[in-house]
Amino acid sequence: MKKKIILLSALGIFLMAVPVNAIDFPELTNDIYVQDISDVLSDEAEEELRLLGKNLEDATTAQIAVMAIPSLEGEAIESYALEALRHYEIGSEEENNGVLMVVSTGDREIYIATGYGLEGVLPDAKVGRILDDYAVPYLKKDQFDQGIRNTYTALYHEVTAEYSQNVEAAATQTGASQVPAYEPREKWPLHRVIIAIVIGIWIVVALFGDGAGRGNGKKSRSGRLRGQSRSGSARKSSGGSRPRRGGGGSGGGGGAKRKF
Repeated sequence: MKKKIILLSALGIFLMAVPVNAIDFPELTNDIYVQDISDVLSDEAEEELRLLGKNLEDATTAQIAVMAIPSLEGEAIESYALEALRHYEIGSEEENNGVLMVVSTGDREIYIATGYGLEGVLPDAKVGRILDDYAVPYLKKDQFDQGIRNTYTALYHEVTAEYSQNVEAAATQTGASQVPAYEPREKWPLHRVIIAIVIGIWIVVALFGDGAGRGNGKKSRSGRLRGQSRSGSARKSSGGSRPRRGGGGSGGGGGAKRKF
């Protein structure tokens, strides 16, 4: 029995010593902003994105990087992107404000990972809409150059909107001010929502109010209480010459994936 315990302990120590992450990330080819291993970006696009990324970092300390790779080699794109975000330390160490876009051309998947410091600026739902509007329509047609440029620029606009220092200067120097900012899908104005709710309540009262009010006063009150309880729960739950490297970001806060 003691021998079994010793062997199991030794096996546990051995397994803990074996690295779980065996992903072999490529060395930086030029700087942190663009790693085009799949060779799908034109020289013009690479230069534009590098200039955009450099000026963004200089103005805000945030970093946006893109990796285009031929294959994930069986790795889930979510874990690959998260580990790459940590490996390259994208974003500043203090604010953890890095963004990494990974495009696997062979697996035909794209994922955007964000640092914890940008979770409020780029929540998963918004990142998903950016992918739907700016990436997927082009990547489906193998227009990688256009899809990546559009998506990178949309992310750039979202991040710069969160910062106030030198943003206009950065946009002017890169020409990004000429690119339309990302605009979320149109939502109903508040007054329309209120009118729709009032009309809905009036219809319900007109159809069922008289009978329910005369015969089932207690039941109606309990129903209202149950409704109030549910709404309360809902409210609670919603409640240089040297390559430029990452600034020291240490992890990811969220992200979104799409196939194309």
